[in-house]
Amino acid sequence: MLKVSATKLRAHLFDYLEKAAAGEIIIIQRNNQEIARLMPLQQANWRKHMTYIPQLLVTPEELCQPLDDLWEAYV
Repeated sequence: MLKVSATKLRAHLFDYLEKAAAGEIIIIQRNNQEIARLMPLQQANWRKHMTYIPQLLVTPEELCQPLDDLWEAYV
């Protein structure tokens, strides 16, 4: 999120419109109070920005095994 004053937005409107089109959310402030938000029509696809690929540290069979000893205190 980017915060900008209404005066600065008016002076550089097309720059901020380009940033909004690229997926940036712009908070417009007057007297240091939020008065509006400039947002893209379509939300950015967060999946294409993911770089971490989760991996299982156990086999699928071990993952499906019941945890009897864990639940004994609750039964």
